[in-house]
Amino acid sequence: MQPSGIISLTTDFGLRNPYVGQMKGAILRRNPAVRLVDLSHTVARQDIAEAAIVLHSSYAFFPSDTVHLVVVDPGVGSHRRILVAEGDEQIFVAPDNGVLSLLLRDGLLNRVYCVEQRELFAEAISPTFHGRDIMGPVAATLAGGLALAAVGSESSLASCVCLDLPVARVSETKVEGEVLQIDHFGNIRTTICSTDLEHLACPQRCWVQMNEFVIQGISTTYAETGPGKLIALLDSADYLEIAVNMGSAAEQTQCRIGDPVQIDCPK
Repeated sequence: MQPSGIISLTTDFGLRNPYVGQMKGAILRRNPAVRLVDLSHTVARQDIAEAAIVLHSSYAFFPSDTVHLVVVDPGVGSHRRILVAEGDEQIFVAPDNGVLSLLLRDGLLNRVYCVEQRELFAEAISPTFHGRDIMGPVAATLAGGLALAAVGSESSLASCVCLDLPVARVSETKVEGEVLQIDHFGNIRTTICSTDLEHLACPQRCWVQMNEFVIQGISTTYAETGPGKLIALLDSADYLEIAVNMGSAAEQTQCRIGDPVQIDCPK
């Protein structure tokens, strides 16, 4: 693998405190030439599932051999492992807590190693900030061309923690899912993906229902309905999304994560 010199960063640190800057500093101290890309620092606190979705829906937009560092790590300082994985021409550095679940589910990972070589870590290690003192320096060294096998022993993909994330249930005339995420704009991402809709003869004739709200048809763009109106469409990561043109679907519907979403389509 030829290093890209790029590291993407996904954390739940937020931007109020200096944690993101400290981790970047530790990375740059190890590899001043690296290019850092902030993928997201506003993952909900300790929300491993959200981090898994951010990573799964984003990594493919980066050049080959980018290092993706994910620090959503409620088990920091415990006996949980730190992993380096390779797959789909990308490298992933993350705690073994489920953030790689969607990559594992889709068979996208080829190899995984346990981070064990202490000479790759910072000189002083805080038990509460492995992102800065272990994962960051390891990611920086990998971005500089270190072979993956040099971080520690190889492990089996089957041994990695894999979350039981919700998936849609598909029948001939019905698709059932639930609310998965709500983004900054108040758009509602569901567990229903484009592949769950491939068997539907005419998506425009379907009815999308969430709680007491019903939307006719699956549209292509937000502008296909008037301002303030609910609309269902596929988002940029191919998840079914419920949105409001020029507004917030989450505020209008008062939905919550896990609320049921159903698509009914005539034969």
